[in-house]
Amino acid sequence: MEEITLMSFGLLYGLPEQADTVIGTRGLPNPYYVEALKHQTGLEQAVRDYVFSTPAAEAYFSSCLSLIRQRIALYRSYDSPLKEPLLLAVGCSGGHHRSVSMTHRLAEALRAEGIPLRVVHRDLNKHLEHSAGAVVYSRQDGVLHYAIIQSLQGHHGFPKGHMEPEETEQETALREIWEEIGLHVRLISGFRRVELYPLPKKTDTFKQVVFYLAQSDAKPLRPQRSELRAAAWMPYAKAMQMLEFDDDCRILSQANELLTGRQGIE
Repeated sequence: MEEITLMSFGLLYGLPEQADTVIGTRGLPNPYYVEALKHQTGLEQAVRDYVFSTPAAEAYFSSCLSLIRQRIALYRSYDSPLKEPLLLAVGCSGGHHRSVSMTHRLAEALRAEGIPLRVVHRDLNKHLEHSAGAVVYSRQDGVLHYAIIQSLQGHHGFPKGHMEPEETEQETALREIWEEIGLHVRLISGFRRVELYPLPKKTDTFKQVVFYLAQSDAKPLRPQRSELRAAAWMPYAKAMQMLEFDDDCRILSQANELLTGRQGIE
């Protein structure tokens, strides 16, 4: 008996490993940036209306529907004792709005044509907590130094903090750098890195931390004592030794590579 599943998912949480076909929707209008729709999902008609509100979005839906029809036809024509269930996956950034809207609409059209299928929204119940910060650098006697903080728990990293309502990522990064280490900095264009990890004490909740690159004068750091044990300027090699987490090492390495290979950054 054939088994066809249409699944929405969030790219932040990884690709579905068993997906035979993956469709992306990140070019469609994004309800996340509409306050009235932000906290709804693609199961709501108002969200779907917004996602498909442009001629380009309608054209893309038609193309996706045609592709899925063809893929199901191929699946049905294939006969083998090793035949696996068919998983068709539709992704957007978080798995709440665009991918759910596309999956819902595709399922409606396919079922109207008599095609039985199962619909799964893999990441619909996952929640993100947003934070932002920056890799802050200065030049001291011609040598790059980085602002490394130590949390109250003892871990080393970069200044960052929770996004407040109505703040942009950049605004959060600038505010948190000032609050945590007492620096006014300048964000450098062309650098944005993301960490994502689950919060073990909160079911289906993940922390997303966006890091920018920020330039500062070599002023003394003023650690926020209610949040940090310490903060210090460190050259690259020492900073890499102090960082405990692979993602932080990766981000610092990429920042240092950009700075050492880019002319004109002071």
